[in-house]
Parts: sequence; structure tokens; C-alpha cells
Amino acid sequence: MKRLVLVSLALFLLLPGAAPRAKVVEEIVIKVNDAIVTRSEYEQRLKSTMEGLKREYKGPDLKEQLKEVPQKLLEQMEDELLLVEKAKQLYNVDAIVDNQMDEFMKENHIPTKADLAKALQSEGLTMEEFRKQLTLIYVPEFMRSREIRSKISISTDEIKEYYEAHKSRLASKPQVQLEEILILKQGHTLEQAQAMAAQIRKEFMAGKSFGDLAEEYSQAFSRTRKGEAGWFTADDLASPIAKAVFALKVGEVTDLIPTDAGWYLFRLESRKDATVPTLDQSRDQIIEALKEEKFKKEYKKYIENLKAQNYVRINPKYV
Repeated sequence: MKRLVLVSLALFLLLPGAAPRAKVVEEIVIKVNDAIVTRSEYEQRLKSTMEGLKREYKGPDLKEQLKEVPQKLLEQMEDELLLVEKAKQLYNVDAIVDNQMDEFMKENHIPTKADLAKALQSEGLTMEEFRKQLTLIYVPEFMRSREIRSKISISTDEIKEYYEAHKSRLASKPQVQLEEILILKQGHTLEQAQAMAAQIRKEFMAGKSFGDLAEEYSQAFSRTRKGEAGWFTADDLASPIAKAVFALKVGEVTDLIPTDAGWYLFRLESRKDATVPTLDQSRDQIIEALKEEKFKKEYKKYIENLKAQNYVRINPKYV
């Protein structure tokens, strides 16, 4: 079996719907009718979710995200079981799973079911367990799409009302186009950086272009582009840099700005003011925003109805 297949399968097992192989009878965390989530399944999902967040967030943001994970995960896994139960009443779930299995095999160049079974076995999974994972990954999304998203419609009046109410949010943010010169802390003292900055400013005032000065003095990679750094909003920049460059007039150069890497000089090459797009320019963005708003409301109602129609129990230890 090709290594590509094994790698793909290993990555697949880290997806939100994946669960470890249960070999013994264990504690039930969630029960919806006869469908269950075991403790090991829940803990594996919890672990992989937290690992994903640690790659995406840092510091206080991470701490805040991790605090919310256990409760949100319980709700997500409960929703999945409810949606799968409903799908069994309305659709041919086996056909949905078969289709996804075929897609998976095609994408991973697995020619036969026997080859797939062999690859799964090397990952410690049976075909039955793999099908369960496919069910929990794809069937809930199929239900959200078929039963909720496909039934959402947006009227012209709703688009106009949203546009008038959210013009400021739809507006583009002011942007600045910057040229930069970086003097690295490595190899330079503050006094040396200040002396170099004074020399750069003197040559600039004498008529030498900032781009030529960047080629000569800068230690940033942008020196190969004559110091061209690009376009930025205030949110793209560290606060001290944003404050300094947005206060400039076109053509002006900042004082020396300290950072962890070193000291920067920036020249304001150009600027764009905030602009409000027209209704036609915003239409697609507005439709997507309205659809998402409606989906959240309708999804909540849909899940509440499913809870009322099914036996649902969450182990109090995990709430």
C-alpha cells in the first residue's frame, strides 16, 4: 500500500468526526435513542480539538477558547447523533456513506475495498468503524445542507435593509502603502541604529530616493524590492507602527520605531481612504451574511425540535 494512502488515512483520523476504536464496554457520555458516544470517543475528540486550537491560538485567546471546548464539543456531538438519527428516517444513509467512501478512495488512489480494508487495518480500524466515522463526519453536514441551508431564501428588501443598516461594516478600512528600512538588533546597538537612521534621513532629505536607501541600508528581505512592504490596514500592523505610519503625510518618513527584531523606518508611499461599496458591489457579501444569520436561527430551532422528538441523555458528569 502506498505511503500516501497511509498518511491520508492518518490525517483523516484527526478530523472532528474521528473516534478511537472501542474494545471494551465503557462509560456512555451521550445517548440519543440507541446511538451513543463513549468516554473514549469523547476524550479523543476533546484531545484533537484542543490540539487544533493550540496550533491556531496563543496566549489569552487560547485560554479563552480552551475553556469553552468541553461544553461546545458535547453540544456538537449531541447534534451529530440527532442529525444522523433524523437522516435515517428521511434518507438512505448507507448510500450517502457509500458515496463518501468512493470519493475517499478516489482521492487517495485506493483501487478496491480490499485495499482500503488493508490500509485501515494498518491504522487499527475495521471497515465498520471507518463507516461510522464517515457517517458522523458527512451525514450531519448533508442534513444541514439539505434540510436547512437549501430552504433559506433572501428577498430584495432584506438585502436593501441589511445594506442600509451595515454600511459602516461593509466599508473598506483605510490603507497605507509603505516602504521600509530595517536595522536589525543583531549586530547593532541602539546608538548605532540611531546614527544610521540619522544618516539615512540626511541622504533622503538631500534627494536620494527611499528605495535606493533601502537597497543600501535595510536588512529586511524587502530591500530586494527597494523597500516595498505593501498595503496595510491599521489592524495588520503592530499598534506603535500603525499609530506612526497613519499619522504621516504621503512622502514622509517615520522616526525610528523599535520592535523585537530591530528598528524600522517607514515611508508613506500612498494611502487609500475608507470607501463604502455600492449595494450592487456588496450584494454577494450581504446575501452570504443574511444566509448565515438565518441558518443559525433555523438550525437552533431544528435541533430543538429533534431533541423533543428523540430520547436524549448527556451524562451529568460531563456537563
